[in-house]
Amino acid sequence: MLIRETCMETNTTTPDTVDRLPVAPRVNWTNIVLFLVLTFGISWTVWLVLRASGVPFTIYVAAGMFGPAAAAVLVRVLRKEGFADAGLRLVGKGHRGGGWMYLAAYLAPPLFIAAGILLSLLIGYQHWAFSQNVQAEAQAIKALQQGAKLPPGYTPQQLALLSLLSQSALAFTLAIPFNMIFTFGEEFGWRGYLLPKLAPLGGVWAAIITGVIWGLWHAPVIVLDGYNYPGNPLLGVLMMVVFTTALGIIFAWFRFCSGSVWPSTLSHAAFNAQTGFGVLFLSPGNPFLRPPIGLLGLAPMIAFAIWLIVTGRLRVERTPVVESKQVAG
Repeated sequence: MLIRETCMETNTTTPDTVDRLPVAPRVNWTNIVLFLVLTFGISWTVWLVLRASGVPFTIYVAAGMFGPAAAAVLVRVLRKEGFADAGLRLVGKGHRGGGWMYLAAYLAPPLFIAAGILLSLLIGYQHWAFSQNVQAEAQAIKALQQGAKLPPGYTPQQLALLSLLSQSALAFTLAIPFNMIFTFGEEFGWRGYLLPKLAPLGGVWAAIITGVIWGLWHAPVIVLDGYNYPGNPLLGVLMMVVFTTALGIIFAWFRFCSGSVWPSTLSHAAFNAQTGFGVLFLSPGNPFLRPPIGLLGLAPMIAFAIWLIVTGRLRVERTPVVESKQVAG
């Protein structure tokens, strides 16, 4: 397949210089179904078994994140598909301008989160509450001290401010490569396998279907643990699907333009590291509305995703070139 009018600088590029996405000329539904059964089976089993065993939420959720990657490897090996279209190169072969997608992937999360925060402030749903949140953190620090002496020269307020600033700095630096260990477990499955395998349907449909499935995959931790959207599990699953579909379209753009799974892995990790900024800077709000996981936070991402679709940046075109070995389904 070719990516046309997607990552190219002009529309005069010849077929020999157009970025190529090495995918099959048709969808192998047998392999897709096998991948989905293994992905959901592995992740949901890990989550349910570890949860029942009393393993802390953060640990068992992180363990289940490797289900999509494990399923992708198993299908590629069992069905002898190979790894030519897995996107493991930093920049895919022939994607001459794909390197800049790393910058876009790094900047996208803070820009979208900031846009959501600004939207919430502009419409008056929430107000700026950084100082109040620092005070709340200071009270928590003071309570944890339980009579112990604070570090010399520091008040609880100063320690709280230092703690929040340190967490913010880490969210832009060390927290991202650390989170990439876990987000690769998802991205190698969603953008490393499912998206390119669905690409014969067209880039837009491949991105949307992948995003919907990605959202539904979260269902157990939303329904049982109120992940992100406590108090209304069914609406929580629906909101997660909206979130992952919008984000999935953006991540598909990273994947198609770079020919690599690493930009989406980077951006996914950055989102995970920086989602707390909405809570840090704003007054409390309903999780179904507040940024970055509510409708006000999703609005900028949805708008950008629509722009990507309307401007043809996810458009793909069949070619007779087949770069990866396929097994008939």
